[in-house]
Amino acid sequence: MKNLSEQVLKQIKEDNIKPKPRWHFVLKNYFIWLLFGISIILGCLAFSMILFMVIQLDWDVYQYVGDSFLKTLFISLPYLWLLFLILFIATAYYNFIHTKRGYRFRFITIVLMSLFISVMFGTYLYFNGFSENIENIFFKKIPYYNILVYTCEEQWMQPEKGLLAGTIVGIEFSEHSIELIDFNNSHWQVDTSKSIIKGNLQLSNGLKIKMIGNMIDKAYFQAIEIRPWKGQRKMLIKNK
Repeated sequence: MKNLSEQVLKQIKEDNIKPKPRWHFVLKNYFIWLLFGISIILGCLAFSMILFMVIQLDWDVYQYVGDSFLKTLFISLPYLWLLFLILFIATAYYNFIHTKRGYRFRFITIVLMSLFISVMFGTYLYFNGFSENIENIFFKKIPYYNILVYTCEEQWMQPEKGLLAGTIVGIEFSEHSIELIDFNNSHWQVDTSKSIIKGNLQLSNGLKIKMIGNMIDKAYFQAIEIRPWKGQRKMLIKNK
């Protein structure tokens, strides 16, 4: 043992090894906590976007277009943000176990704690309109973002399946007809004579609507049901 100690001391002297000051370890610990905090914040953002993208969709339309609920679910899930949430929680776990006492906690405890915080604060961000603002920024600033996510616009732009949405630009009440420009800037003549109007909606120029019905041809649509573009739940949240 004595020889080993002497060898270690000799090696330290030869390599000119110096002990690191205490502030180095303190700073390192604080930096890891900072990375953990950033990971959690990004996890909250990811969950808020998941919540926004799930709630904005109309989950009852699958029965009108002939798809199963499982197929609709598979198509509609926000995979991009789910991937981000998993990534940020994994990063939070990695940083946490490298804190001073992080090694004492079990894997499942750290993951559930990170997920719980992300869900709680992500829900708060959603109800305060943060998610919708972020989505608008991403659509404007990030190229091809609309290709990576499944939006409400994409869901309702399926006229061949009986789903159509857009902005009213003309109304003929006597003929039970409206003129509509969809989200692809295509013009439609819509027959509303057999339509059921939902949500106390008053048809007017400039109003965004979504419709369930039948496509007669490329420019003519027969509406069976007309809904406000923003669902009732989303309208209530926005008005708070």
